Amino acid sequence: MRALRFLALFCAALVCGLTLTHVLQGPGSRGLDGAGWLSVQHSFYGGFAIVGGTCEIVGLLAAAAVAARLRRAEPAQARAHLVAAICMAGTLVAYVFGNRPVNGKVAAWTAQTLPADWPQYRDRWEMAHAASAALSAIALVALLVVAIWFPPAAAAGRASKGTVASTV
Repeated sequence: MRALRFLALFCAALVCGLTLTHVLQGPGSRGLDGAGWLSVQHSFYGGFAIVGGTCEIVGLLAAAAVAARLRRAEPAQARAHLVAAICMAGTLVAYVFGNRPVNGKVAAWTAQTLPADWPQYRDRWEMAHAASAALSAIALVALLVVAIWFPPAAAAGRASKGTVASTV
């Protein structure tokens, strides 16, 4: 159980960090001309999809598993993990309906074939990442609240005996 809790929290933190990075680079992206923006899209984001996508799926599954296991014994913790799982699922929905269609089009474009409405695609891509950043931040906060205020029962017992307890 502790490993699943850690995995859910770790994945939520990574997804939040990766998506927040996209949000923070947004103003710079909007300052680029079409060829510059396309060059950035073609060269910088490959690893984001691999790490982010993996963490979205693993985080969703880990949080859902913890929620299912705790639903009767620790309903408050279960609800927090369920919120995190739902939010992680939301990041996948944002990717599937926001980022993935844009990524598919952008991958085929060249500076010569860039359509006149490319800023609309850029904005859709940015908004999908903003939605993912917000959802992953909610997931991260929900899991942090559980880790800080609701340590596992075994750790709580050790803490009451005066030893240091891990809360993850």
